[in-house]
Amino acid sequence: MPNSGLVKLKMINGLIGSILDDHEISVTSLFPKLPEVDIDTRSKIEKLLDSRARIKADMGEDDFDDFTDDLNLANYYLACGQFSESLKYYESALAKNPRSYTALCNKGLCLFKLLKLDDALLCYDDALTTYKNIPEAFFIKGKIFIVQQKFTEAITQFQNTLELEPENLETKYYLGKALLKSGNLEDSISTLESIVSIHDHIDSLLLLGQIFTQENDFKKSLTYLDKLLEISPNHIEAHLLLGTSHIANNNPNDAILQFEAILNLSPNHIDAHLLLGKTHMDIDNFNEALSNFENILEISPNHLDAMNYKISLLEKTGKFDDAVECCDTLAESLPNPTDQILKKAILLFNSDKLGDSLIVINEILEQTKINNVALLYKAKIFTKKQEFQEALLCVDVLLKLDPKNIDALECASELSLKTGNYENALSLTDQLLSQDSESKPLLEQKSQLLSILGRHEESGQIWMKLLQSDKTNASILFQLGKIHLILNNYDKAINFFEHALKNKPRDSQVIYKKSLAYFSQKKYDLSILCLEQISETDKLYNFAQYQKSKIQMIQGNTKQSLEILSKITKLNDLYKLMALNEIIFESISETSEFQELIK
Repeated sequence: MPNSGLVKLKMINGLIGSILDDHEISVTSLFPKLPEVDIDTRSKIEKLLDSRARIKADMGEDDFDDFTDDLNLANYYLACGQFSESLKYYESALAKNPRSYTALCNKGLCLFKLLKLDDALLCYDDALTTYKNIPEAFFIKGKIFIVQQKFTEAITQFQNTLELEPENLETKYYLGKALLKSGNLEDSISTLESIVSIHDHIDSLLLLGQIFTQENDFKKSLTYLDKLLEISPNHIEAHLLLGTSHIANNNPNDAILQFEAILNLSPNHIDAHLLLGKTHMDIDNFNEALSNFENILEISPNHLDAMNYKISLLEKTGKFDDAVECCDTLAESLPNPTDQILKKAILLFNSDKLGDSLIVINEILEQTKINNVALLYKAKIFTKKQEFQEALLCVDVLLKLDPKNIDALECASELSLKTGNYENALSLTDQLLSQDSESKPLLEQKSQLLSILGRHEESGQIWMKLLQSDKTNASILFQLGKIHLILNNYDKAINFFEHALKNKPRDSQVIYKKSLAYFSQKKYDLSILCLEQISETDKLYNFAQYQKSKIQMIQGNTKQSLEILSKITKLNDLYKLMALNEIIFESISETSEFQELIK
């Protein structure tokens, strides 16, 4: 009976070996990558393995398999991805033939797939000790070194492989990849281009596309990716990379076509939906964007990026309540939802629900004690409510925690302005400028603060510095004109106002200030000419008329002066108060006409 069982066992082992031979998974096969077994072949072998297991059970525990049987079974399980089972048979085979380079190399591949990298290297080194020139061993060693990020060693192994097999495309590709990882971009590109100049090698074309996309050489990237898609029209990674390249080069419509191509091939591709939604959002196609984010959330209900983009989109379109609801939903699905709760508070703040926002922020601060963003928005809430002291307390705490916090410094500066603490506002502005000395808004703010503090010369120096980089800026020219007007440099003031009016000829503020400069020079006719350029619909019209009434009074035209003054005092009591305190009208202040118009 044992002899009969052994015959049957050998027969089954032989059948398994024959089937594997037919599919090039034999004892002589060296695998630089996992072999494949089709479903029919696997079904046949599994039936034989069931019979084999029954026979061995009847025969007892003795090992009747020889080296070839063990290696065949090890190779089969390797091809099926059953690496632990495969490893068991490789070890059994090597116990019978320790010097078998095929068993050592294939065991090395099995260990590589199990991520036992050092053990895999030992297998290949053992094989190469006996057999010096095994290209497959050099190749897998190179791949192992890439995983270990030992790129110089990987390059050496691939070069060893190419000395034995100069036309091995996979090795050339991995050499190009290792060169790229080692920072040798030029040689990497040269190696990969030597492949694609002769062969339609998909992986090399894709890697070249990735390289040139990263290098912002869109033209070259497009060349390789288009070639790849000619060979393999349904290559999802190529479509994805081409789409992201189009985004980087501000071609959103072309990017959309690539992402849609992916979704035609794979309707549930989350990255394509995400990028397509974001692209639509960036070009204000809000309905299309929302549709893509919701498609993701149908596939993966708690997808963090999709939900966050949806929240941003709802906020952008003013649907604050829906955005808040999404924040609540997302927070419920997360173990630490602080960011989402904080986003909810910011949404409530942006929709002017200050009380609700403050409640949420206080809840965050009770739990986390310190949260810079929460403290900042708490300060902003108090600022909006004009509770400036409470706002300052929040900012002070924040600045003690993070003295260089830009947002906190800006908030403190704003509060100092609102509370009239201009010296402190100036100090804070200087702190901000220490971190960004060329910031135009900050320089303008500093200049304005200096003017408020009466330091007009220093203010003017800053405006002159700003003018050097923008010599036709009407706003800067206007500010310089105002400073020279205050400093009684009337000719300079008029010169700056005239230059400002070349760029903004209808600017009533500039015209009005120019008229004041002429007035100060006692050039009354020129001053009136300026004032008459200000139209009746302009908010400065009545001020211009008041100024004209003063000039008429100075020129002795009392009747005309009173006529003008009568019209504007009927419109606004402010002008009555101004006239009462105006020295120019002092000589007629007791007349009935003047008393009539100011009563």
